[in-house]
Amino acid sequence: MPRWLLQSYRSQVVGLLEEFDHYSSLAKLMSTYQATNRTTFNWTDSRIVEWERFAELAKYEPESQKPTVKALLIVAYSVIIIMSLFGNMLVCHVVLKNKRMHSATSLFIVNLAVSDIMITLLNTPFTLVRFVNSTWVFGKAMCHVSRFVQYCSLHVSTLTLTAIALDRHQVILNPLKQRMSPTKGALSISVIWLMATCFSLPHAIYQKLFQYNYREATVRSLCLPDFPE
Repeated sequence: MPRWLLQSYRSQVVGLLEEFDHYSSLAKLMSTYQATNRTTFNWTDSRIVEWERFAELAKYEPESQKPTVKALLIVAYSVIIIMSLFGNMLVCHVVLKNKRMHSATSLFIVNLAVSDIMITLLNTPFTLVRFVNSTWVFGKAMCHVSRFVQYCSLHVSTLTLTAIALDRHQVILNPLKQRMSPTKGALSISVIWLMATCFSLPHAIYQKLFQYNYREATVRSLCLPDFPE
């Protein structure tokens, strides 16, 4: 499993380990998971190794369920969301209202702002709630949508920056040549979104909502990638 994915779920594993510390071994923990009637992990040898790596990493994680930590997360994420929405909407407003800025480069900048707005609205709030509640509460559909938005926004931003760099490269090499027209810029943006959608669909399709018993009469959920082996 990639290192970035391990780090992404450290905080979730900490909560799991704290609640199952009364089990004497990993085997007992696995049997408890398998005893539930809900979707559970397929405990193959590779999954066991992955869990052990999670557990080893989680030993060094700080307490993640303290009210102070939750409050700081809420404040930090709220500031990020507000600033992101305000700044990116302001960029879109200025470019669209100013006719002198209707160029291919300006369209690329607006496209960056749109991708940021998309991830701010459809991914960041869900991430905050997941961290605070230590569970996924938005259901199976949003599990797929949120991951799709996350990766699609990432690819759109990367490809748009690449398009801007290529456009600037041509301007520097051929300063007397006609610059990219807004029509070509809009066409490039369409291709960017098409490519980003194709790149992101596998991540959205192979998301799975895992559920497990957490204490008595309490069920928690995890939205995790589950690619076929």
